[in-house]
Amino acid sequence: MNHARPIIITSTAATILALWGCGDAPRHVTAAAQHAPELEQQLDWMTEHAPSYLHDRAWRRRALEESLWRPELPYSQKLLDGYALEKGGWELLPTYSFDAYAVYEPGDERSTLVARFDANAPTPTTRQEWLELGERVFWYLPMRRDAYLSWVVQRPERWREVGLEQDDDGALRGVIRYRDARGRARIGLTCAACHASNQEPGRATSALDLGKARALYRQARDLDPAPFDTWGAGKIDVTDDGRVDPVAIPNLWGVSSQRFLNSSGVFEKSSPATPAIRFETQYLSNYAYEVRPARQWTWSLAMYVTSLAGEKSRPARPAPPAAFTRACASCHDPDAGFSGGLIPADALSSDATVANSPKRGTGHYRVPSLLGVGEGGPYLHDASANTLEEVLSSGHPDGARLSTTDHDAILDYLKTL
Repeated sequence: MNHARPIIITSTAATILALWGCGDAPRHVTAAAQHAPELEQQLDWMTEHAPSYLHDRAWRRRALEESLWRPELPYSQKLLDGYALEKGGWELLPTYSFDAYAVYEPGDERSTLVARFDANAPTPTTRQEWLELGERVFWYLPMRRDAYLSWVVQRPERWREVGLEQDDDGALRGVIRYRDARGRARIGLTCAACHASNQEPGRATSALDLGKARALYRQARDLDPAPFDTWGAGKIDVTDDGRVDPVAIPNLWGVSSQRFLNSSGVFEKSSPATPAIRFETQYLSNYAYEVRPARQWTWSLAMYVTSLAGEKSRPARPAPPAAFTRACASCHDPDAGFSGGLIPADALSSDATVANSPKRGTGHYRVPSLLGVGEGGPYLHDASANTLEEVLSSGHPDGARLSTTDHDAILDYLKTL
């Protein structure tokens, strides 16, 4: 897509369709995910149910409640206390419209409008219109803003060090200049900053080191850079739980098949609406509950991310070898985008910090999709393995070692995904 072209961004409780079957889905740990409906069905469902998400508060409330399989967690309670209430709550927050501009090196006089976010613009009506809107939202809607980000953007000599990528025209990918609801100049990160490495939507930006960016910012202010200076590249901490517990930035491929959306599994994908609620509440939190996004933005983003499968997700993928079927497929189900359900954290050899977060910890980790896993690490929830060889040699998931024959067969197969 042409990232320099200005884009205009357009602005009964219903039951979940029987084809989804969320009412029958177990609310506990599973070895492998139940098979989700086909991608085409999900996108059709989202196109049909967009009016319910946009206009029906009771529908959104039910969708949230169905998506929180651990409603007693503090994080879940915060959402339940503020989202889609019958009276009051976050429904009362205003939306606002703004222009998004590309960010270049200081001294570059270009002022390139890349998107105009109009909260009152016409709403899409067709699947194609929703996906086109979602694509623009993915690249240009600032989902997060931080003081350290504004600081590092003014220092291009640090960009490579912290893993910020530039497009061919020199603009920082996934970094946007805009004015907030109070008219203040801001720098924000879009989804593309973390999930569009080499300009491929959905690919994790494994070189991105936001921990180092935070540490450099703190050093410049004569503050202790710890513990951010120990994060390492390819990690991000979005939990806001008062603890430093970054996790590996995931690829966004295969969301249509995944049953859980975040590392500890707080959000269970009980319907195709779950990602939209997840994105909307993320935005609310990141903007300190001052404003809420126009819901056509978060719904379209959910549709677009759901549609992503990665360049290597193609029918020509070889069938899994017997070694993969024996050792891996009970968790990474090939018929579910090589993803799965939840695994108790204490049954895994990787770090359990995030699984035990005081606000979001379920005691479990989700089984992520393996789509794109052959494209590079880091790997595991704690990003502790840099290569697939390290993952297999470590005895993932529980420390049990593979035979040399199985090790080699699985490694070769993972490189094809």
